[in-house]
Amino acid sequence: MDEGNKNIKLGLFVLAGTVFLILAFYFIGNKQNLFGDTFRISAKFYNVNGLMKGNNVRFSGIDVGTVEAIEIVSDSSVNVIMTIEKDIRRFIKKNAVVSVGTDGLMGNKLVNINAGVGYSESVAEGDELKTLRPVEMDEMVRTLNSTNENMNVISSNLRNITDKINSKNSLWSILMDTVVADNVKASIVNLKLMSNRGVMITGDLKYFTESIRNGKGSLGALITDTILSSRLTQTIIKFERLSDTAAVLGGDISGIVRNLKQGKGTIGVLLKDTTLVHDLNKSINSFDKGAINFNENMDALKHSWPLKKYFKKKKK
Repeated sequence: MDEGNKNIKLGLFVLAGTVFLILAFYFIGNKQNLFGDTFRISAKFYNVNGLMKGNNVRFSGIDVGTVEAIEIVSDSSVNVIMTIEKDIRRFIKKNAVVSVGTDGLMGNKLVNINAGVGYSESVAEGDELKTLRPVEMDEMVRTLNSTNENMNVISSNLRNITDKINSKNSLWSILMDTVVADNVKASIVNLKLMSNRGVMITGDLKYFTESIRNGKGSLGALITDTILSSRLTQTIIKFERLSDTAAVLGGDISGIVRNLKQGKGTIGVLLKDTTLVHDLNKSINSFDKGAINFNENMDALKHSWPLKKYFKKKKK
């Protein structure tokens, strides 16, 4: 009896192990797409960042296949072959972009298939899709290191700036001075008063211009009086005529002067004839000599006997 119970227990244990093994094979095969219709596509990467065979392939955030194989093509190219469920093929287009990502923050690597832009046909068996170069962790660490160094420099500069601001002779102390604030307020009040006065002056100027336009006052009457404007026009015309007459007279005078310079006419001959001038000089000299002789003769007559008594009586 005891031996029969042991056999029953052993049989149940073997049966449970067999069922468990079958289920394990089923789930593993289902995960690796061993029991469904599939197709294969590929993509070439510069660096797969630790991607391994059997990792998941996702399209729009949904697991649609697995990585079947990873082959090194050259020193700068790695070919990744993916097994995708056949029902998803109509959704994946030829212009789709493939990239290597991470499942969570620190999870396993996986392949992401992102839909392309624009219309394109669905992929077929053996198609090779475009890839997006993944971000390397080493490059990210180097970038973060340089960023940290820049942040240290910026923080040190900010510390120097705050120290300068907290000093006694800084702009901050000037801004916090109540006397300066009162002066600034007084200046603002003065500016407001000046602006109000400017508005008043502008209003007065507007009133003056409107009065002038309406013909008020002497200036408005001068500007708007049409009779005065016509008289001014006539006066200007008379001035223009006088200027024309003066121009004619000036032209005549210039012609007369030109004729005189050329020796034309009596005056021109007198001015240009040097012989006549010499004769005139001789005549004047002769006239002067005759006058002297006449004076001498008169003096002689004064001392002569018949006229001597006359001139004595005249003197008395």
